[in-house]
Amino acid sequence: MLQISEKDNKLFDMIVKFKMVPYDMVRKIYGSPWTTYNRIRKLTGRSYLQKVNHYIITLGEAGIAYLEEVRGITFEPLTKMTAEEVIWRWQKVYEIGSREHILPHFISCWDFKRETRNGNSEMSDKNKMLCVARGYGIYRISKEAAQKTISEFFTDIKEATTFGVEKFVVLCESKEKVEEFLAAEERIQNIGAKEINVLGYTQAGLKILDTIIGIPDYKEKILNSLPVAKTQSILKNTHGDFETEDMIIHIGAGDIAAKRRLQALKAVADKTIEIITLKGLEDRYKGLEAKIIALELSEFLKTVGYKDGENR
Repeated sequence: MLQISEKDNKLFDMIVKFKMVPYDMVRKIYGSPWTTYNRIRKLTGRSYLQKVNHYIITLGEAGIAYLEEVRGITFEPLTKMTAEEVIWRWQKVYEIGSREHILPHFISCWDFKRETRNGNSEMSDKNKMLCVARGYGIYRISKEAAQKTISEFFTDIKEATTFGVEKFVVLCESKEKVEEFLAAEERIQNIGAKEINVLGYTQAGLKILDTIIGIPDYKEKILNSLPVAKTQSILKNTHGDFETEDMIIHIGAGDIAAKRRLQALKAVADKTIEIITLKGLEDRYKGLEAKIIALELSEFLKTVGYKDGENR
């Protein structure tokens, strides 16, 4: 009988999280290429694992049974896992979820759908959300996305809010798609989201994503670095913004939902608005009567205590 090791269980846990894992991750778990090859050969030979293709591995029948009988974990494999569109979507999910700052908080779109299933109510298979991490739904818009597809992202976001996700990060693969998404948002009313951070799918954008998910008090850290924090009493309001006696301070990473909220507050409150964001994200607040302070990315990351991981 094959003895399941601690490293085997670590691999199984990663497969449960992502449904499938690339061979590179397997090698990180077991160490040397030779050790990895021998262990995978044994586990596949006993049907604990199965190869999806030459670089992706998932659980086999014995592995699924082991998890359920020994560890009490139910694993639902992806249907049509070898299909090109399934692997394409899985790759995008894995690229985001395997990041060091995201991984501890990550729930795949497939598991989120299963966990929120309620009788006949479940999120549509057409919803393009890749995952949920610390309450944020994460989307990625490809550089080939048509205008119709971009409009569908707002439908997807609206649907996700009905399943309890109210904050989002939208990663755009090109500057043009950022502009198209922002233009589409101007035409749409009643999205229902509390926060929609629109970022480029770049190294800078991914580090900002890491910060939003992995450093939950990043806004407080930015606030505490400001002179106003040393001279005035500041309260955090129900929207996550900060208020003094005469000022509303919004700290955000390109949150387009904040613009309408702040416009509404400006109409009823006799307070000035100050926005702290990053250079390059100022256009997310275009048209809002406010003072905007744009930080360099390096300054932002240093202030919040961001540290690069090996997968950055």
